[in-house]
Amino acid sequence: MEKPKQPEESRRRFLTGVAGAGALAALGEAATLRKALAQASPAPAAPPGTVTNEAIKAAKVPAMQYHSERPITGSVPAHEHDFEFTPTDRVFVRNNLLTPDLDINAHRLTVTGLIDKELTFSIAELQKAFPAVTMAGMLECAGAGRTNYLPRASGTPWGPTGGMSCPVWTGVRLKDVLAAAGLRGNAAHVAGQGGDPGAVAAAAPVVRSIPMSKAMDDNTLIAWAMNGGPLPKVHGYPLRLVVSGWVGSASTKWLQTISVLDAPFKGTYMTGSYVVPKWPVKPGEKMPPDTVSAQAWPIKSMITFPAPDQTFKGAERIALRGKAWVGEGSVDRVDISFDEGVTWHRAALERERDKYAWRTFSFDYLPQRFGHLTFLARATDDRGNVQPITPYWNPLGYFWNGIHRVGVMVVPA
Repeated sequence: MEKPKQPEESRRRFLTGVAGAGALAALGEAATLRKALAQASPAPAAPPGTVTNEAIKAAKVPAMQYHSERPITGSVPAHEHDFEFTPTDRVFVRNNLLTPDLDINAHRLTVTGLIDKELTFSIAELQKAFPAVTMAGMLECAGAGRTNYLPRASGTPWGPTGGMSCPVWTGVRLKDVLAAAGLRGNAAHVAGQGGDPGAVAAAAPVVRSIPMSKAMDDNTLIAWAMNGGPLPKVHGYPLRLVVSGWVGSASTKWLQTISVLDAPFKGTYMTGSYVVPKWPVKPGEKMPPDTVSAQAWPIKSMITFPAPDQTFKGAERIALRGKAWVGEGSVDRVDISFDEGVTWHRAALERERDKYAWRTFSFDYLPQRFGHLTFLARATDDRGNVQPITPYWNPLGYFWNGIHRVGVMVVPA
């Protein structure tokens, strides 16, 4: 472990914001940032020190559907998730800024703020200082499934089942690192800052904070590996936070600074975006002044087999499969309908493994007629929350967890 070094300019701006000077607020709200990024896109080439979109796409499967180029966003449909855990080449892509091309040997993680001693680690030092843990955990963009909302909400046009993944992570527990630094009595939130650059100089650094209770969760990690290999550059190499079960923006990529605060961080990615109305609003209404930060995902499920429009012969059993998950709590049951929700049948649910990993459900079905057949999946959590047909509308299109449906054809043998 080495003595903390002089912070760079982006970190200095971050700490100024932590101190309450309001530097980030002066950079404008999310709308201003989006406008600036739109004016800078498309660009003829990636700026120096960043990864090209071509390189990112080359590491992904052809089934990846891209929604924007700057920042790059993309995901695979539900039937491409028919695995125990999400393969690296199928993990969704969602960046707020550009993808930095960082040197693992030069990268440092600094822990600062309301702690007894400031710490700085290289990746190698971090790996040696604390016990490593490996666990699966859901990662999902707050706007996953956004295109299902009517009227269409603003933001990345994620498809009905786009914008989520459940890979396996390896790293150290955030709480172990915080314990080594020593928390002061008024420590309440933990903020992470990434090293991703903006397409314009005025772009606010990506900073999000989580409450101390979530930071101290055994499943909140500082990760350096995904699915047994190094983090891909687009997914945070060489280091990222993994706050499974919560909106993906909480899992800061290219992590370079962790700061302990006495209150939630105030900045573009906490107050301008990734917020939802405190109370339900009518479809089409603007964001009210009374909002809360987006945190844990509600109960959700999707069918991963069969694929849409797949054809089966009449005497052929259909081994339906899917995934179910929830941001906090656990999945209690999943039900399947073959008659547009008139009747429901309980699916088999695999045992829970890691706390924030999705769970596989299955149902063996023998078609009763020829023609078009629609499967619906509906999950329920341990608190009695049931997936709705249509969730409450919100202006940014967050937390879509409506019932997933897949249609197939059944033909004579």
